[in-house]
Amino acid sequence: MIMQYKIEEQKKIIFTALLCVLALFANSQKNSEDRPNIIIIMTDDMGKETVGAHGGLDYKTPNLDRLASEGMKFENCFAQPLCTPSRVKIMTGKYNFRNYEKFGLLPKTEVTFGNVLQEAGYNTCIVGKWQLGGKHQDILNFGWDEYCLNNGVKPQNPKDKPYRKGKERYWENKNVVANGEYYKTSERYGPDMMNEYARNFISKKRKKPFFLYYPMMLPHNPWAPTPFSNDGDKSGEKVSEVRYFKDNIEYIDHLVGNIIKTLEKTGQRDNTIIMFTGDNGTGYAVPVTAPSTTIKRVISVTGSRHDEVVRLPGEQSVLLKRKKKDVYVEGPITKATYGDIPGRKDDMRRDGTNVPMIVDWAKYRSIYNQKGHSYEDLIDFSDFFATVIDAAGVKTDSEIDGISFLPRLKGEAVNSRDFVFCHYWFFGRDPKKAKDAIHNAHYKLYSDGSFYNVKEDPNEEHKLNVNQLTTKEEKAYQHLKKSYSKVRGTTIPVKKV
Repeated sequence: MIMQYKIEEQKKIIFTALLCVLALFANSQKNSEDRPNIIIIMTDDMGKETVGAHGGLDYKTPNLDRLASEGMKFENCFAQPLCTPSRVKIMTGKYNFRNYEKFGLLPKTEVTFGNVLQEAGYNTCIVGKWQLGGKHQDILNFGWDEYCLNNGVKPQNPKDKPYRKGKERYWENKNVVANGEYYKTSERYGPDMMNEYARNFISKKRKKPFFLYYPMMLPHNPWAPTPFSNDGDKSGEKVSEVRYFKDNIEYIDHLVGNIIKTLEKTGQRDNTIIMFTGDNGTGYAVPVTAPSTTIKRVISVTGSRHDEVVRLPGEQSVLLKRKKKDVYVEGPITKATYGDIPGRKDDMRRDGTNVPMIVDWAKYRSIYNQKGHSYEDLIDFSDFFATVIDAAGVKTDSEIDGISFLPRLKGEAVNSRDFVFCHYWFFGRDPKKAKDAIHNAHYKLYSDGSFYNVKEDPNEEHKLNVNQLTTKEEKAYQHLKKSYSKVRGTTIPVKKV
């Protein structure tokens, strides 16, 4: 009897333990299923002024506008002024002085948000523009299960031959590589090739949540016609005309709409966080294949990309002398509710760094409807990394500068960031050209001591005399100066005006 009793007790213990294990397994599965899918869409050279929801008046962006009206838009999101610095910053969550080494490179030792989410059990994919160096395995080592990329990406087999023959960036793009091989598709337009791959990735049947990082090719020059353009050479010959910039912006909106439709079709919309932003301000004036005399635009009269001389419809541009071929240098100018904004990529002022930011997480729509859809919270590009891993419920041992804005997305709290930091070294580590700026939504302080009220003076035309500040200005100045010292470990000099 005693022996039988012990056997029964042992069975109960084993059975109870088994139930506990099953419960833990079920709970872990539930948590895994509850974790949101995450999509970050980042355009290439697209300032905030181009989006209707952000006050843009020249272009039709219905999908983005709807995303903003149903989700959230943030007016104070700041990237770096140039593509590579922004890409390094958003992927690693660090200020550029810590890990930006040179243009077109992401150091192999860096940990990206792809690495962290892949390790946490997410299916990960990157689609679009790469421009960060490295071979096939190097790209995978940054945390991607799969990829479809162009710009600095080569196939594993050097003898692999592309079947596209285009000479420019978009039409018949021959340099799109997917997972070590040239991407073969019936699509002829590069952005469509990328979008197709992204949609196929979303549509895959899977048991795990996914993370899609989609740094788009558009609207970086050359400004070529899109499939929706009424005219223009779509053969793959080199074309760059400012008049097509409008078409490029509107095609971006179409591509975003494709992603949304795919999520709705696959039943994944409610539990997918969609983030839309840009890597820097709109592109500046560049040599074009033909002048766009029928539209308002900015031109260069000296060869500098930031001459910003305005030409109206019907007015001629200046033909600039070059050794090989004389050229017209033109760039877009966009009408917005807050002024006519020229492309200021490579410029640390507002219009070179203030980028669109729209976020939608459909499961929280009722909260957005209740608390509002437009916010002035400061968002630094390093914050995307922190937010993504926070949404996935994981942490990282990598030291990051970003602050998660996930509580704001859930309607729980205001983002705690009180300054944005920009360290800009252009194409590489040249201390003579390096410059820092730290700012909030109203005031901005540079590392040389220059201090501006950017709320009233976004073009930074009037320096404030730091020896004659109002009480409000003094408070902001001291806070930014102290924050800068904490970040950089050095003191900003007092520059007398």
